[in-house]
Amino acid sequence: MMNIETPRLLLRWFQARDLADMLEYRTDPEVLRYQTLDPFSREHAEEFIDEHSRNSLDKIGAWMQVAIERKSDGKLIGDLAIHFQSEEPRIVEMGFNINRRLQGNGYATEAATALIGFLFQHRNVHKISCLVDVRNAASFRVLEKIGFKREAHLRKSYFDAIDGDWFDEYIYGLLPEDINAPKPYSNKIK
Repeated sequence: MMNIETPRLLLRWFQARDLADMLEYRTDPEVLRYQTLDPFSREHAEEFIDEHSRNSLDKIGAWMQVAIERKSDGKLIGDLAIHFQSEEPRIVEMGFNINRRLQGNGYATEAATALIGFLFQHRNVHKISCLVDVRNAASFRVLEKIGFKREAHLRKSYFDAIDGDWFDEYIYGLLPEDINAPKPYSNKIK
C-alpha cells in the first residue's frame, strides 16, 4: 500500500468509494481535452478503480494511477498517472488530472511534487518525463514550477479526434539534480 501525505492531500491507491468523485472529472470533456482518453462510463470507472486499487510500485511496463484525495473532506479530486518503462524502469512517465472545479488551487503542483520526491528518494528513479499538448498551458506551467525542463517539441505527433487534426506535444524532463527537484513530505510517507 502507498500513502503519501502533503499538507492538504493524501496520495493513495484507488478505493471503491471513489466512484462518484472519479466520474465527476473523468466524464468532463474539458478535463480530458488534451489527452487521448474518452470520457468514462460508470462500468469503465468501476473496472478502472478495481484494477488500480490493487496497484504495486513493482509493476513495470504498465500505467498505474494514484488517487489524489483532499484531506479536509476525503474527496477524490484527481489522479496522477505513472509508468515505469519496461526497457528502463528508472525512467518514469507521469501525467495528472484534476477535477475542473478545483483547478487553479495548486493541487496538481502539490500532488506531483510529493510523488516526484517519493520516486526520486525511495524508488531510485533517474528521470521523470511528461508529454504535454502544446495547447495545455496550465499543465506545462505546473511542470515548469516544479523544475521540469522542456526538452523537445514533437511536431504533429498525435491525432486529436475531437478537433479532427494532428497536434504538437512538448516533452518535459526532470532529473533529481534539477534546481527545483522536490523533496518528499518524508515524515508522512507510509
